[in-house]
Amino acid sequence: MSVPVAAQPYPTHTAICFNRPIVHPACPHMLSIILPTQNEMRSGLLESILACLVQVADAEIIVIDGGSDDGTLELLSKYELKLITEPGTSRAAKLNAGIAAASGDMIFLHHPRSLVQPESFQQVANPGKNKSRVWGGLTHQFDHDHALLRFTSWYSNRIRCDRAGILYLDHCIFFDSEFKHEGLKIPDVDIFEDTELSKLLRRHSKPVRLPAVVRTSAIRFKRNGIYRQALLNQWMKLAYYLNFSHDKMNRQYEKGLNLNKK
Repeated sequence: MSVPVAAQPYPTHTAICFNRPIVHPACPHMLSIILPTQNEMRSGLLESILACLVQVADAEIIVIDGGSDDGTLELLSKYELKLITEPGTSRAAKLNAGIAAASGDMIFLHHPRSLVQPESFQQVANPGKNKSRVWGGLTHQFDHDHALLRFTSWYSNRIRCDRAGILYLDHCIFFDSEFKHEGLKIPDVDIFEDTELSKLLRRHSKPVRLPAVVRTSAIRFKRNGIYRQALLNQWMKLAYYLNFSHDKMNRQYEKGLNLNKK
């Protein structure tokens, strides 16, 4: 938990997110925030994400980059964080590298094109009323208003998460570090690594969906067309459950965008 600034001997620093300056102390780590990156400048969200993250007290920020060459690394160098480079790796491998480096009591997997308000991390720090082995995610919302996107978020929250116990990374999955100490490792797949992780975690308990909102970029829908992308998403899910090649699925999903490409 955060302790008032006046009660701590640690140095302070200032950051701004959504035009609200917050000064907080550098504290012993309770929360490890893991952010996988891969040429993130095109989305235009990375700077806003980092500006929010540096305001989170009692947290360490771990960024795992897959070999960016678009200015992402230069932007990251301006912030106080731990940077791990994993060129040519899948997002699953990046997340595993971040989990291995994490020292916090709670591990938070931050989607690279989603925004989380700094105060939302207070809910993440204590999501299960002091229960151990807790895991879950935030309430999903897109940053673009459209009836189909609103339905997609509703389905993701109410059906896939609450009923099926499956969370995608854009919910910003978090879990107790006890899972890490017990040897948790995400299968090194090219796509649906979040589904594979959810399957592992739900063996132990149902996910907790926090009321805090994560706003995800609708960049795929905007570039591919909302209905076309929605159809592609459904095809990807069917291909996954039919055990199609993960490499082929990922190449089809990333065609023309390469947002998560190795």
